[in-house]
Amino acid sequence: MQSNYLKILIIAAVLSLSCTTKVSEWFLLNAAPDNYLLVYYHRDAIPETVALQNKELETRLKTANVQFRPMLKKEVEKPYYALFYKNRLFSEYTDFNSLRGIEFSPVRAKIASELMSGKLCVMLYLKSGNREKDESGLQTLKKTVTASPFANIISIVELDRNSVEESHLVSMLLQVESDLKSIHEPMLFGIFGRFRALEPLLAKGISEENINLLIGFLTADCSCLIKDNLPGISILYKADWENPRPAMVNEILDDNPYLIH
Repeated sequence: MQSNYLKILIIAAVLSLSCTTKVSEWFLLNAAPDNYLLVYYHRDAIPETVALQNKELETRLKTANVQFRPMLKKEVEKPYYALFYKNRLFSEYTDFNSLRGIEFSPVRAKIASELMSGKLCVMLYLKSGNREKDESGLQTLKKTVTASPFANIISIVELDRNSVEESHLVSMLLQVESDLKSIHEPMLFGIFGRFRALEPLLAKGISEENINLLIGFLTADCSCLIKDNLPGISILYKADWENPRPAMVNEILDDNPYLIH
């Protein structure tokens, strides 16, 4: 994420009419995640076995932020599934089995649990596969978070870019911006609210200054400008976002009023 954009949003939150609810808390309490669309494209009549599979899929996805629909398409040679986010094609899947885990995975469950427990955010560190680069960025992240007055309410989660179990999550993260798939660098995603992933910090952009700007954005008072121009994307996940615990950030700010923007 460009640090200048974060600075603009933080300043806007201070100067505009804002509520005292912090960005991270407001979006957890009030903002439903954006929906995805999963389409089954077919040209001929749907076989009974596939119809049953699609019915099972609909049931699985019922509480996830995704809509499912079959769609006739004359030029389709072989049926397939396609996942869209705000009319942008994210992924294509050849069959039902390739959709296994699309709505749920262990890392996503862990992140959702942390957010629901009142944590400010989860810093998801997506490794590149280059050990030296990965270790350098990770140490910067850990050092910066440890030094932050909000250290106890920020969780760090590491994720292997080539994880099979988390392949759907990795794929969605690499769609937060259109060119991320071609960039083989460590990436740091700030995740907050109901699984909102911000544009990542990349490579040398994973710096103390930029990480603190990210924390500053999430601890700023929310404002209409932020609500209307929220960066990042929602991650597809099957979750119950009802009754989150009170935001831990409020207690820290009450005890340390000098931290309030």
